[in-house]
Amino acid sequence: MQSYRIVVCLLLLLFTIPCFGQVPLPGEGTGPIALSFDHFPSRMHAFVWRNWPLVPSERLAAVLGTTTENVEKVARSVGLPPQEEISPYWQSSRGYITVLKRNWHLLPYEQLVELLGTDREQLAYSLREDDFLFIKLGSIKPQCEPLRYAEPTAEQKRRAAQIAGCVRRELGENWYTTPEEPRFAFIDRFSQVPEIKPVDVDEANESAFELRYIYSYFATFGDPLLDPTVDSYPDGLLRQLKESGVNGVWLHTVLRTLVPPSELFPEFGDKHEIRLQSLRTLVQRAKKYGIQVYLYVNEPRAMHESFFETPGRKKLAGVREGDHLALCTSRPEVRQWLTNSMTYLFENVPDLGGVFTITASENLTSCASHHQHGQCPNCKDRSFADILVEVNTAIEQGVHRGNPNAKVIVWDWGWQDAFAEEIINRLPKSCRLMSVSEWSQPIKRGGIDSVVGEYSISNVGPGPRASQHWEFARKAGLKPVAKVQVNATWEMSAVPYIPALERVAQHGLNLSQAGVNGLMLSWSVGGYPSANLDLFRRFTSRNLTGQGGEQIDAIMRETAASYFGEEFADVVVQDAWRKASESFAEYPYHIGTMYSGPQQVGPSNLFFRKPTGYHATMVGFPYDDLNAWRSVFPPEIYVSQMTKSATGFGDAANCFRKLADSVRETSPDLAAKFDAEVRVATAVQVHFLSVANQAKFVLARDANDTEAMRRIVQDELELVKAFFPVVKADSRIGFEASNHYYYVPIDLAEKVVNCCYLLE
Repeated sequence: MQSYRIVVCLLLLLFTIPCFGQVPLPGEGTGPIALSFDHFPSRMHAFVWRNWPLVPSERLAAVLGTTTENVEKVARSVGLPPQEEISPYWQSSRGYITVLKRNWHLLPYEQLVELLGTDREQLAYSLREDDFLFIKLGSIKPQCEPLRYAEPTAEQKRRAAQIAGCVRRELGENWYTTPEEPRFAFIDRFSQVPEIKPVDVDEANESAFELRYIYSYFATFGDPLLDPTVDSYPDGLLRQLKESGVNGVWLHTVLRTLVPPSELFPEFGDKHEIRLQSLRTLVQRAKKYGIQVYLYVNEPRAMHESFFETPGRKKLAGVREGDHLALCTSRPEVRQWLTNSMTYLFENVPDLGGVFTITASENLTSCASHHQHGQCPNCKDRSFADILVEVNTAIEQGVHRGNPNAKVIVWDWGWQDAFAEEIINRLPKSCRLMSVSEWSQPIKRGGIDSVVGEYSISNVGPGPRASQHWEFARKAGLKPVAKVQVNATWEMSAVPYIPALERVAQHGLNLSQAGVNGLMLSWSVGGYPSANLDLFRRFTSRNLTGQGGEQIDAIMRETAASYFGEEFADVVVQDAWRKASESFAEYPYHIGTMYSGPQQVGPSNLFFRKPTGYHATMVGFPYDDLNAWRSVFPPEIYVSQMTKSATGFGDAANCFRKLADSVRETSPDLAAKFDAEVRVATAVQVHFLSVANQAKFVLARDANDTEAMRRIVQDELELVKAFFPVVKADSRIGFEASNHYYYVPIDLAEKVVNCCYLLE
């Protein structure tokens, strides 16, 4: 697991090439030839289809070098109606990745810049800094010729008419104009402060976990504090998170953007006053709800090689990765900048809750962060432990000099385990030690042995690594903190929460009995207020009695009664949550299957009649790379386990559907709550079934078994047709904060076209 992510981090800094004086863009001119999508008459038709709900026709015309009338004519030819008003979210930091991904194989960089309404400099920054975006895109830019409008040929017009007929036949005459909840509608709902009875303060204080902090379900990445409203955390979301037992939220930040220029680094700090004021605004708004704000600290960030050409700076340069070099923390002036910056930050943002640190992996920071310190003249004779202790100590000193009451949470993510005990023993006693709870848990699925890395709900922690590190922490006088995923994971991130609450409850009980002091409830994925989250709130001193099974049953029932009423609590627990949990325990977990498989994009992933030659990317493009998807699992086991994983979620959807129908006449609001649960459970089921179909298709294709391919494509077509209205009805499905929308309804319609084309 560690080596996988470290390689990912290294790649992030290895992709820039010169570009004749322009701002360089990653992989420009070096990638393989882009894919062609033969189910469309031409690349131009694919471009118009995919962008029709997301980009105004005027901009599409400008990119193609033609008139809006010509673009609209192409749209009509494939059955698209007149374009409706386009949401501004698609051009924002909350939606642009969805636009970028659907055009990655269609447009060269220059036209992508024009389509996104940005410039090369901003796109380069986004690809580098927006949560491993270029990695998720495959660390390559497929080569595309410039795309220009050309009058469709007679054959292309005939094929376009076939597409229009296909979608009308399979999805209905009014497939495009049937009612749809606008994408991002959930943000508008969270922008309103709901009238909900507040959580009793005394009850909240009884929690088995003192600290309970989480990420926003829809926070923006890159530079969220340039927005003075800090709409990553609107009041409605803060209120509902509080209702779910949360008392902390966190943000991605880059330290040099938050502090003023210094004598050592006068180029740092541009617009830092704006960001600090935004942070103050958020801290005070969150305080109204009893929530503190924490900052992600992965520092000091590596800098471009040109940064070190300033006189006197060469001595500060550490290890190199591509065209970036570490700011060597073995140099006291670098550590002093780190300490002074943290002090400034906490002095100037009163009530800021604290920080959590990642000091190994993620971005290149210290020379030891990617385990390469032996290559640095300043660090080569120092140990991994020496360097990490110094970095964390410099941060802790700065934070507590600025605010003695702030929390400093040191995360052991990426540490070399052989040094863990030494590092923990040498950390300042005011620090807390955080470990991923389920890390290194041994499991067996389908008879195949595997080991858990992280991001898992299907596997219940704590595992041996976390347990050992927490014990080291207790002996050293540090409070232990567990990092968990309560709502969703990369096992399946296209839903706001995975309704496998028995797995969640067992994990919560285990952690409460393990004496863990605090919880990080999610990474960037999984910050939705939900029953899953509320369930963790219910592990308090008053209900931690009785046998483990009795406690889990009681807390699940209490949570179900709170959400759906006493009358329906038992049915929800037994016929929905428990069945989904039993099924999810069959998930074919491996770090490779989790990062590379198509479970994030589900049925929107296309069938490819011929091998693409492209490798699956990290929670990005799965392509047809079955070997990466299945990882350690033989193909038939992978298919079998994905199918088993889907079964219980189908049972849960049926349970909620029956409950909704039973109260639709008498209690429409409750029926709507049940309907929402139907959609979420159905989405999980469909994604897993589609993964199984996709794996079977690749196997049949490679065996040249045409009849098997036909059966699989027909099954997938029926699956997508049934799922299409579910997605239209719920703007949450397909969304994840760091990936934006994996798919929108028109992408499922494209899958219908893809299936029809193969069948024809």
